[in-house]
This record gives sequence, C-alpha cells and structure tokens, in this order.
Amino acid sequence: MMKLTIYNKMMMGFSAIIAIMIISSAYVLFELNTVANGAKIILTSNVRVQELARLLQATIQDENGYAGKYLVSNDETYFSLFVETSKQVDQNLNLLLEKQSSPEDQSLIYKMQKAHDALVVHLQEKNDKTQETNADKKQIRKTNIAILLDSLDILISKNHSSIEKKMVRIESITARSVQVALLLIAGTLFAAIAAALIITRTITRPIGDLIKGTEQIAHGKFEKILVSSHDEIALLADAVNDMSAKINDVNELRTQMMQQISHELKTPLQAMQSAHDVLKVSNSVKDSQIRMLDVFDRGIDRIATFSRQYLDLSKIESGVMQYNMELSDLPDIIEPVVDEAKLIAASKNINLELDFDTVPRIMVDPEKISIIISNLISNAIKYTPDGGKVGVNIGPCDMGVLVKVQDSGIGIDPDEILNIFDRFYQASNINKIASSGSGVGLAIVKAYTEGHGGKIYVESSPDQGSLFIVKFPILNGQPSQDAATPLSLSEND
Repeated sequence: MMKLTIYNKMMMGFSAIIAIMIISSAYVLFELNTVANGAKIILTSNVRVQELARLLQATIQDENGYAGKYLVSNDETYFSLFVETSKQVDQNLNLLLEKQSSPEDQSLIYKMQKAHDALVVHLQEKNDKTQETNADKKQIRKTNIAILLDSLDILISKNHSSIEKKMVRIESITARSVQVALLLIAGTLFAAIAAALIITRTITRPIGDLIKGTEQIAHGKFEKILVSSHDEIALLADAVNDMSAKINDVNELRTQMMQQISHELKTPLQAMQSAHDVLKVSNSVKDSQIRMLDVFDRGIDRIATFSRQYLDLSKIESGVMQYNMELSDLPDIIEPVVDEAKLIAASKNINLELDFDTVPRIMVDPEKISIIISNLISNAIKYTPDGGKVGVNIGPCDMGVLVKVQDSGIGIDPDEILNIFDRFYQASNINKIASSGSGVGLAIVKAYTEGHGGKIYVESSPDQGSLFIVKFPILNGQPSQDAATPLSLSEND
C-alpha cells in the first residue's frame, strides 16, 4: 500500500479543489462565450440585415418615384436620378445576398434582383424601339415594384422572427448558465468542505487515537496503539508503542523487585516481631526494657506498613492491582474504621464523630474502602492539634455516595493542594506537628478512589482545617483501571 504523507494528503485535497474550480470556471466561460457569440451574430448580421432591408425599402420608393416622373415627363434628369438610385438598389441587394446563409432567403433576394433588373430594362428601352406603351411600362413597373417591396416585407418579417428566436435562445442559455454556475459554485463549495473534512479527519482521527493511547499509557495501561493511517502519525505511533513497551517492561521489573523486597523484608520483620512478643511476656524483662520493646514494636509496624503501601503503589502504577468488588453499604464498612480510630483520637483529646444518611448500596472493594477512610482519618488526626475535632459524614450525591472527612487542623496552602497526592510529598507546614508520615498514604487514597471510578476533592487553607470529599459511583461491574497512577492526576477533575 502506498504511504501518503500528511503533506501529500493536503496537496491532493487542494489540487482536487483547484481542479474542480478550474473546470467549473471553464464551463461558465464557455457558456458565456456562447452567449457573446450569439449576441454578436444578432448585432452584426441580423440587425444589419434589418437596416439594409429598411434602407432598401426607402431607396426603392425613391427609385419608383423617379421612374414615374420620367415616364410622365420624359425628362432626362429624372432618368439620371433613376439610374443612380437603381445602382444603389443593386448594391444593397448584393449586400443583402452576402448576409444571407439560408437558401430560401437567397432565392428570395435572387427574385428581387430579377424583378429589379426587369424594371430597369423596361424603363431604359426607347419608345420607338418597342411596341410597349407607357401604360404597359407603368404596369410592368408597378408589378416589379410590388415584387420588390413584398419580398422586402417578407425578408424583414423573417429576419425579425429570427432575431426573436435567437434572443429567446440567448436568454435560455443565459438562464441555464446562471443556474449551472450556481450549481457549480454550490458543488465546488460542497466539494471543498468535503475535501477539507476528509483531509482533517484523516489527520485528526489517528491523532485522537494516539492521544487516547498515550492517556492510557499515562494511566498504566500499555496496550498497543493502533492508528488508521500510514503517514508520519503512524511512525509516531510506532515510536510511542516502542516507548510503551519499554515502560511496561520497566514497571513489571519494578513490581517484581518491590515484591521481592517486600518478601525479603517480611521474613526478618516476622522474626523480629516474634522475638518481641516472646521477650515482652518473659518474666525476666524489666519495665524499662518493655518500653524499649514497645519502641521496637512501633518501628517494626511502621516498616511493615510502609513496605505494604509502597508495594501497593507499585501494583497500581503497573496496572496489576486487583479489586474484589462487592455490593456493599458504605456505613457498614466505615463505622468500624471510625471506631478503631477513636482510640488514637482519644489520646490527643480529639473529638471524632461519624454522621451518615441513608445511601444506596454500591459496588466496592471493602478492604480498599477501609484503607481509603483509615488513611484520611489518620491524616486528619495527625494534623489536628490536641483538643481539636474530626468529623466523618456519609451521604448521597450525584454520582452515588460521598464521604466527607473534615478536621480543624493546620490546613494546607492552596498552592500545595495539587501536590499533596504525589508520592512522598510533604506539605511545607509539616513542622507544625510532632510526627510525620511516609508520604504515600494520600497517594494510595487517590489511586484507590479512582480505581473505583470515583473522584476526590480537597478544600483547605492554612490554620483553617481541611475537608476531603470522596465520591463513589454506582457501578455494575469491575472497577475502573483508567486512573492507575496517582502521579499523573490533579485535584481539579
């Protein structure tokens, strides 16, 4: 198959449009030339014939008058005028004959010439050389003059009729030319629009496929991008597919590495946890040593939690995270999480309350919903000073169900809201609290939320607390994998 570049496609389209315009313009010019030639014939031939015929009528009348006077008076002056006038008649008859192309009209003029010749001959004969009397000559003159004038009337009438027919034909050609010109203009416009749409479509469709494919790659789906073209965009798609394959290989390698690291950490952590449990119940351990063991226990727990969260992030970014969807009531999932968090909130004298309305049941992964809410509540408690307040509210929304987690903590600068869901990101006012986290909790919250097809929003300002709003849709199938990585998404969705 011949590969057409974008340049070639555009040049072919524009060439087709130009060709159509040239053809349409040539046709209009041809029709206009036909009209012009018809008008020229009428003006130069038919109108001239009319003028000659009418001039000839007047000349014949003069000739007839001179002949009558000569026959009455035998005055040579009138005869000389008759001869001069007859020459003009002969000349005009010859001009009329040249202008006629119809055999019928030519025959009519021959008849007129014959009648005029007879008139001249009979008038020129001397009385002593002919037996004809003046009365006979007057009759001959009258007959020939009648033939001439009647023939001219016939010629004028026929020529007038011919002019009318030609004018009607010119009007018809002009009207048809206008109609055709309008049709050609409309057709040219339509063809130009169609060509532009086709060219644009052949360019924008593969670009659209490429954009969708790159968005899928950004969201962790590394399927091959197929474009319906064989031009530069196809080459670009091949390059993107090669890049996608390499990124997929790197992600798979990273996931395997994280799984291996997690597995390697799990074994010594389990051994350390077992040793901690044995030592803590041992009678030989003093109270001061128990406090040290508690420190070890918290450290082990933090390492295990961080290892698990980072492994989950790696799975999400690689698009291999699995969701076990169930038709569930969110209050039944969230209430135990809140009750468990109340123990931590109580240690800081923070009032943690849960409030919920009747909401529809939705398809969710209960375990991941628990992680989402637990991370949001943990952050709220962490960034809320002693004696503050944290509220959790569940209610219906346009998508399905929403969960609000609001605190009276240190808040977030508006310029940093877009970054708080980035992996390992820590707000600039982190120094206002005594402890800090790993920086992956909110990244997991966003990834799990979008994995369910939901959205998360943040409203916050410094020292005014923060409000996290999570919306979950009513789904009848599996979770969406279109938002697999939290690193490429913003909060203004």
